[in-house]
Amino acid sequence: PTIANTFWVGTPAGGIWKTIDGGQSWTTNSDNLPVLGVSDIAIDRNNPNIMYIATGDGDFGSLSSITGGADGDTKSIGVLKSINGGLSWNITGLNWSVTAPKLIRRLIINPNNTQILIAATSDGIYQTLNGGVNWTRTQSGYFMDIEFMPGNSNVVYASTYNIDGNAQIYRSINGGQSWTLVTNLSNVIRIDLAVTPASPSLVDAVCVNTSFGLEGLWYSNNSGASFSQYFFTDDNCTNNLLNGDKNASGCGGQGYYDLAYTINPNNQNIIWLGGINTYRSGDGGRSFQLKTYWNNSRDNPGVATVHADKHFFAFHPLLNNTLYECNDGGLYRTTDGGNTWTDLSNGLGVSQIYRIGVSQTVNNNIICGLQDNGSREIYNNQWYEQTGGDGMECIIDYTNANTEYASYAYGKIYRTYDFWKNQITISDNIPGQPQGSWVTPFVMHPTNPNILYAGYNKIYRTTNQGESWVAISPDLSTDKLRSLCVAPSNPNKIYAATFNKIFVTSNGGSSWNSYSLNDPNSKISYIAVNPTNAEEVFITLSGYSPGNKVYKSTNGGVDWINYSFNLPNVPVNCILYQKNTNEGLYVGTDVGVFYTNGSLPDWIPYQTGLPNVVVTELEISYNNNKLWAATFGRGLWNSDLYSIATNLNDLNLDKSVSVYPNPSNGQFNITSSRDKIIAVKVYDFRGLKVFDDEFIHGNNININLKEVISGIYNIQIILANKKMLNRKIIITK
Repeated sequence: PTIANTFWVGTPAGGIWKTIDGGQSWTTNSDNLPVLGVSDIAIDRNNPNIMYIATGDGDFGSLSSITGGADGDTKSIGVLKSINGGLSWNITGLNWSVTAPKLIRRLIINPNNTQILIAATSDGIYQTLNGGVNWTRTQSGYFMDIEFMPGNSNVVYASTYNIDGNAQIYRSINGGQSWTLVTNLSNVIRIDLAVTPASPSLVDAVCVNTSFGLEGLWYSNNSGASFSQYFFTDDNCTNNLLNGDKNASGCGGQGYYDLAYTINPNNQNIIWLGGINTYRSGDGGRSFQLKTYWNNSRDNPGVATVHADKHFFAFHPLLNNTLYECNDGGLYRTTDGGNTWTDLSNGLGVSQIYRIGVSQTVNNNIICGLQDNGSREIYNNQWYEQTGGDGMECIIDYTNANTEYASYAYGKIYRTYDFWKNQITISDNIPGQPQGSWVTPFVMHPTNPNILYAGYNKIYRTTNQGESWVAISPDLSTDKLRSLCVAPSNPNKIYAATFNKIFVTSNGGSSWNSYSLNDPNSKISYIAVNPTNAEEVFITLSGYSPGNKVYKSTNGGVDWINYSFNLPNVPVNCILYQKNTNEGLYVGTDVGVFYTNGSLPDWIPYQTGLPNVVVTELEISYNNNKLWAATFGRGLWNSDLYSIATNLNDLNLDKSVSVYPNPSNGQFNITSSRDKIIAVKVYDFRGLKVFDDEFIHGNNININLKEVISGIYNIQIILANKKMLNRKIIITK
């Protein structure tokens, strides 16, 4: 609020980022927070070093499409507070477990008393009167937006979310301590509110209907005591500003997910509304003009092309008429009423990747399928944008890197031979052109790259790179297939899965068996098969069912052994079996990567340098022995493969000291096979010391941290020879 070029942005799964030069460059130090979702930021205007963040993804996101879990790309752990301008963060009295799971969409700070904050959450409205130390739930329900009345912080407005069409507006006249329902809306699922100091008694509401389009605009000119509709759509969906059509004439939209609304603080007649596109009104909402369009269309001369899916607007508090827009492409700024826009996203490393394809013939050549940002490919240390829209599964031919495959939502599959200068949609050749899941699985035959398999309700096979396809299964389920794997040692053995069932054929698809998942709280997220034994198969499970994370079958899926061991109670999203190893397995979870093999008793964290981020897929480039990780929120990462030297139980490569079990429930051992341990200190993600004993003397030390919250902790170990070692441990409850 005091330095024009310094501001922060929050991301659904990539942390909080700061710029000190107006968006020309960005930094983050939030990679070790327990979750990397940030849905809102509140700053004390009297002391800007005091900041609060609402954790988790309050706009639902799409990660649930591959995990089968609850909405929200990341789940909230409550509100975190910083007293040093965001350098470090502390938990507050509003703290939750990710297993709850709960979400926060808005967090506002009282301008007249900055000790008071109010949060709109999926678990109601929460208020603190003492800077976050204690919180009280003052209203039950699922709330998505909340605003103070300008000039009178005793009056507060809040709006609910209800997928059945019963979203409403509430008002408080005592600063948020109690609430009154002030509307009787119907057919409305979500509401965004807007106020302006230019007209303090005005409060506006944009309402989303059950088709996710615009139900209309409502206003109150009596400080929220009553509301009237003033902007209408009709049965023909005219004036549906939340539809992606350039003329706002289509039905439906995406208002459940992308919605932004604000009024100019200096002029109540200037209103901004965002859905798929962005609209501006200069006459108080009587009419709206298209100001950004998601597609670079020649039919829209004079309208700027800006990325689709708007989530938030913010006027700069110090620079008049400077408006920022947060969308699925990043952060944009306009200073001329929306005629031109500047993209400020460069340097924000927050890409959400669903799947990757790794070349086995060209080093460091990876193609990635990104949420709302198409397929991007890194080649020769440069990034290229290859396809648009939502990018999904990708494959690079393991014999010829010029042959590549990418895909769009619901199973549209593309092929190129010339680095995407030309492409064809090979899924159009599938009989009936079926629709698959959001991230439709397709895989390449392990020994014949001309053969591909794709999973919809049926499984289809092509033997000519997609020129023609045949079904090799009946409709396996009324649900869409989510996972697919062909056994490398016996391609007639094929495994497929929905979220709840596994399907297996041993004869290339002539007949199929099915097996049900017994745990209703978990969903099947991935399949991997032993490269040399087609009967040995592994599945991963998402969800928060303790101890149910990885299962192994040695008889082709008939019987299953729990292989979860000590994995933390977070979703496991993928699994990879490394060739030519003794059961070398990597899994990607919501808190990074873990590894085990046939000689290890448990899983070990394999994530030095990796943010505490959701990992959605792992692949190995065997031509240079690199492990590649697709993260949903922090882009693409790589690592050397596991060896004794890279065992992350010892971050300083001194094998005489070990920490186990890891992860643990808070009680763990530190052992030294040579020098005695003389001191141990443990620090949490904020850098705060949670354990300190400088009078330890022994080779086997038991540490009890059962009272701390779940998270990643750093251990400092001092030996009798004065050598200091550092370890990382994950504590999960």
